Amino acid sequence: MENRVRRLRRVRGLTQQDFGALLGVSRQTVNAIENGRYEPGLRLALNIARVFAARIEDVFRLTDETKPDWGTVMIRIPDLIRIDGLVLRPHMASDLSAFQRFLADPEATRFMAFTCEQKTPEGAAAMMDAVIESYASDTPICSLTIADAGDGHYLGAVGGAEAGRDAMEVFVTVMPEAQGRGIATLAVQALADHLFSTSGATELRADIVAGNGASVRLFEKLGFRKAGPVERAASEGAFAGRDMQGIRYVLTARAHTKRKGGTV
Repeated sequence: MENRVRRLRRVRGLTQQDFGALLGVSRQTVNAIENGRYEPGLRLALNIARVFAARIEDVFRLTDETKPDWGTVMIRIPDLIRIDGLVLRPHMASDLSAFQRFLADPEATRFMAFTCEQKTPEGAAAMMDAVIESYASDTPICSLTIADAGDGHYLGAVGGAEAGRDAMEVFVTVMPEAQGRGIATLAVQALADHLFSTSGATELRADIVAGNGASVRLFEKLGFRKAGPVERAASEGAFAGRDMQGIRYVLTARAHTKRKGGTV
């Protein structure tokens, strides 16, 4: 059996002694598990997964050389994240009409590479259905609704996707009528907390299309630092036939912790 106990423990800033105390076992037992010298029983394995807020199969699996390597990022979909009058939660079918309205607004999607088909009501429904279905799969799509904490209505979306070793690319959208209220700032801050504490990511990226000054200001305010130009080929959608020129902004886990006043 192989496991990711060491990596997940380190992501959460726990020593072997601290982790053992949470489980009711010795540091030596934790060390033996991490080094493959001891295979925990079902009860202990379940407790380990519980501490990591993970599924047992995200932590342990039978050794099989035909399996691909574990990804460096483990995406966890939270049930609910509360932040100053807002909540982040998985998408629901009731969000669809607002999402369709957002995609139909040319100004709202001016800097986004959605295809013409995706912007149709049918295309929007297919995208949302795919995300909702993915939540129960082994490869969930990290896309969450930003909702009003009072009445629950859809205000936008925030999420991330793997972007290479230990990195995730993040995005945020806000409904036109809800802009100017600091919603994007709160949502990305909460998402960063969640991703850095649960996924194993050590770096978040935001690739911003040239000319999108609002996004530049947002991510600079959040502590993201300019990492240089980025270029992506776009074969479909609003950017069809030309490359998307932009700037990459990066936030490391260390910088995020330091910015919040924590230890590094």
